[in-house]
Amino acid sequence: MTDTNTPSRADRLQEILGTDVDYSQAQTSFSPFYSDLGFGFDERAGAAALYLHYNRRMTTLNDWLPLPGEPLEREQTALYVRQLLPNGTARFAFCGRNTWLIEASGLGTLGFRFNASGTIQEIRREETAQGYILYDGYLPTKDKRDPDDVFPFVLGLRVIRGSCRCDDSADSLLVLSPDEDGHLLAAFSANMLDVDHERIVQMLAAAPCSLDDAIQRSREWLDAVLGELDFEAPDPAESAVLARAALTLAFNACEAPGMLAGRVSAFPNREHYPVHYLWDTCFQNLALEHMEPRLAEDSLRLLTENLRGDGKMYHFIASTWSRPKGSQPPLVGWAGLRLVHQREYLDLAKHLLPVLMMNNQWWLTQRMTHYGIISCPEPLETGWDDTPRLDSGPILPLDMNSHLLLQMRCCVELAKRIGDYATQACALAMAKKLARRMVELLYDEQANLFKDVLVATGEKLPIKTPACFLPLLAEVPIPEDKARRMIEDYLLNPDYFFGKVPFPSVAYDEPTYDPDGFWRGPTWMPIAYLMLEVLRKYDYQAEAHQAAKRLYDIMIADGQLRELFNSRTGEGKGAFQQGWTAAILLRLKMELDSDAPA
Repeated sequence: MTDTNTPSRADRLQEILGTDVDYSQAQTSFSPFYSDLGFGFDERAGAAALYLHYNRRMTTLNDWLPLPGEPLEREQTALYVRQLLPNGTARFAFCGRNTWLIEASGLGTLGFRFNASGTIQEIRREETAQGYILYDGYLPTKDKRDPDDVFPFVLGLRVIRGSCRCDDSADSLLVLSPDEDGHLLAAFSANMLDVDHERIVQMLAAAPCSLDDAIQRSREWLDAVLGELDFEAPDPAESAVLARAALTLAFNACEAPGMLAGRVSAFPNREHYPVHYLWDTCFQNLALEHMEPRLAEDSLRLLTENLRGDGKMYHFIASTWSRPKGSQPPLVGWAGLRLVHQREYLDLAKHLLPVLMMNNQWWLTQRMTHYGIISCPEPLETGWDDTPRLDSGPILPLDMNSHLLLQMRCCVELAKRIGDYATQACALAMAKKLARRMVELLYDEQANLFKDVLVATGEKLPIKTPACFLPLLAEVPIPEDKARRMIEDYLLNPDYFFGKVPFPSVAYDEPTYDPDGFWRGPTWMPIAYLMLEVLRKYDYQAEAHQAAKRLYDIMIADGQLRELFNSRTGEGKGAFQQGWTAAILLRLKMELDSDAPA
């Protein structure tokens, strides 16, 4: 029998986070129901901003719905926002994707102007047969790489309680008046790019007739999204960070239009990275796998279903364009095989295998060198944007060749699972050839360490980074005793990588090491997680647990789910509410709980 007194997971998350959830910035906007827009709330009354998380460069509509007075009290929860004002109250809650309710009581008439920001062009307004008001217009694109100079934006309004009036001008002030009891309830629904009026009308018609019902819909949505995530901890402060990580992943998940339509995308960050990235996806899936079932699969399928005809997988995909130059590390095999293992999902294996084989071939043809292994034309393609590894020019990168080899090995396993023995043999032969050549070119036997190689001269570069150990994760053919000595001499050495903040992007003792220098020394959690995988692969379980605990504690202490961390102090840097940091924190929570020493 179900205990009806047990709070839902959504209620428990709301209880942990309390009534002061930060919605003051775009990257922390209030954005449930896989919406690709969100609200910003600050010390002012009403909604300070409407953020359109669209096409790589976000658009902001400021002073979207100002209200009279200053809040005397505020409640900003995971499910709703409430403001107590001098003359009454206002509440905000979503009831569907890009669809929300605003309830005002005691505030009198309110003014709403579609073009309050002054940036919307070619404004049109119409009234539907149901009495709803629809606004259309164009907003300028924020990214010059977007093929379009403007994008269409549509907003629908339905007054559920109260009334509205305006003059004939499309850009005039719309006056919203309460009913005779002083209550006003209005539903809004909006879309970018996809401006189907019929769909907007349907969303407005389906809006509930009370804000409490909207909150209940939000509760049910969030409860489903959270899935099996564990955000409970003995320390309330720790639980709060875990709950914030769970809410970050839920709100960063978006049903975006255009090239991303039909799937739920996992944006790395709603302000800085509101598009679908290749390798961010693979690390975010470490937690998405345990959430609403379609999230992890959709994240991978958005990449595979948008594969270029020659097998290129895009660096990132936006609603109307994809980054035209480099790709990103080929980790979809690693993430995809993990999902197939977890769910015994052979249909996904059948879908992934031919796509990954095409992608393998793209790397082997588009990035092949006369050395017999791949290079990369730009550091952005490695994901290590300004790494000193490329200061002297293009390299034969340890990480990219290792990721490619790992993906080939994943293809071998996927093919075996679905009984495609011809593809299994092909992938195995491909992997053996690349693995053998990696050892011949990248392994420094005297130092017993893998090293990047300068393309121009064939010189092995002396710089020590976590990339030096990725060939071990990809199972290159070196004796196990040498592999273990490499791990013990370097990766577990506190002078190089195993310090208080483990696994810096450049070893602590390197001349180029800078603990704040982006990819020149800080700790990035995705790379650190791969180092944990190396330790576990070679059965350094105690050391992996110790390192994981240090990384976990750093993220908890910082509390903001930052993009990267100072590798001396643990201070968070870069964007916050970052998807891969949230995901890895939650994943480490699960792993630390399961492998804790008895």
